[in-house]
Amino acid sequence: MTSTTAVLHAQAHSPVEKPADSLVVKLVSRIADDGSAGVANQIVDEFARKAKVLGIRSISMGQLASSLRMSTKTLYKYFTNKEELVHELIVRWEARVHKPITAYATNNLMDILRYRIKVWVENDAQFSTAFWLDLKTGYPDLYKVYIDSLYESMRAMRERLTPYLRDDVEVEFAWACYFTLMTDAARRKTFEKVGMTREQCVFAAFDFWVAAALDREKLGRAEWV
Repeated sequence: MTSTTAVLHAQAHSPVEKPADSLVVKLVSRIADDGSAGVANQIVDEFARKAKVLGIRSISMGQLASSLRMSTKTLYKYFTNKEELVHELIVRWEARVHKPITAYATNNLMDILRYRIKVWVENDAQFSTAFWLDLKTGYPDLYKVYIDSLYESMRAMRERLTPYLRDDVEVEFAWACYFTLMTDAARRKTFEKVGMTREQCVFAAFDFWVAAALDREKLGRAEWV
């Protein structure tokens, strides 16, 4: 599977930069908080399982209903179209990307940043190129929400880490290097060449950048506050 970062958004999916005119929109789940929620979430789970391999366009509501062993009529009681299913996927991703600080077991800055990078890597790795293409072309508004959500998370990362840059490191150069390292590390040709998984390669690139760009003494006292 080809890296999403490499194919679709090496720039638009940048872990550093965020368009100035981009407005982050937070989505809310449309799944009712009642006895039907369990079945609705099972439907989203099955849709995600199929979509991550086949893409979105390749899945019909009839096929989805069949794999869930329910009638299409029953499926439509929960979701009237695929856009509603994609909406719930983005809601789930946003919840992970923007996990409340109070929900972490730590307020250590680096631990929280590593968690957020892990979310980005997992979303990139688990879903096929077909899925990302379908999301971008077929559901551009939802795609933009997801991309903007990542930008906002990475903007927060830059804001939190910049004060800990070494005094002899120029800020824009440091973040340009960060972007180059992280996007290249996520490319299949890179992590396969060095005999790593995508996640291992991305974290190795992150640790390399941290060692080169940040003041470790200052960073040792850093908390996400």
